[in-house]
Amino acid sequence: MKNYRLRKGFTLAEVLITLAIVGIVAALTIPTVSKNIQHAVLKNQFKKFYSTFTQAISAIQAKNGRPVKCYYWDISPYDGKCTPVCSLKNEYGTCIGGYICEETGEPTPSDFNGAYSECSEFYEELFLKTLKTSKICENNAYEQGCLPKDFRGADVAKSEQSPDQEYDPNALFSDSNIKNVYPVIVLFDGTYIIKYFSMTGGNPIFTVDINGFKGPNKWGYDIFSFTLRGSANNGIQKLKTQTYATEKGGKTFEQMYNECFN
Repeated sequence: MKNYRLRKGFTLAEVLITLAIVGIVAALTIPTVSKNIQHAVLKNQFKKFYSTFTQAISAIQAKNGRPVKCYYWDISPYDGKCTPVCSLKNEYGTCIGGYICEETGEPTPSDFNGAYSECSEFYEELFLKTLKTSKICENNAYEQGCLPKDFRGADVAKSEQSPDQEYDPNALFSDSNIKNVYPVIVLFDGTYIIKYFSMTGGNPIFTVDINGFKGPNKWGYDIFSFTLRGSANNGIQKLKTQTYATEKGGKTFEQMYNECFN
């Protein structure tokens, strides 16, 4: 009987083929896994911010013992009575001439969008006394280090996606407004909140970067805009999405909320 030598191990060709297969599988799966992990982290940071911010609002209203008048109407008393029409737009389509009621031709009422009479006091209470704030840049936030180096305003982010279209450089949450005009509030955990217009006035509109200076610093990923909504009887009741830019693959404030809490 012939003696056969037992074959041990793998040939070099077999090892190379196996490594190639493993490399292909890794190349296909690692980006997806990494993306899913990043999104899960961002969801947790969104939950944390939402809970912190809404709890601060509740604490302020409880402390005052009454509703705070700093909100857009959740259900407008003017629905069906006044349809707003812009009286004058600039070359970008941004309204610059105020709004009138289509039905009457008269200017919209001063409280058409909501109640703002206590916003100044509310902002002070929220950012200086209730939230854990580490730094406030009331203007020139970019130069003062309240924004990351790669921050881009809504107009720049949109123009990068649609380079053939022009966007208003002076519109709400534009690159110029955020970096030079709007106040930016940095919390101790690194989260920064951009307040529309000023710390002492302006409608209750905000943009937040839920993980601060960390990446990706993209609208719809870690940067979201929202407004405060409420009613005369209950004051501020909720945060509601307000979209100025959503980069490719990103989500609105409302979509992130639904993913996190529904």
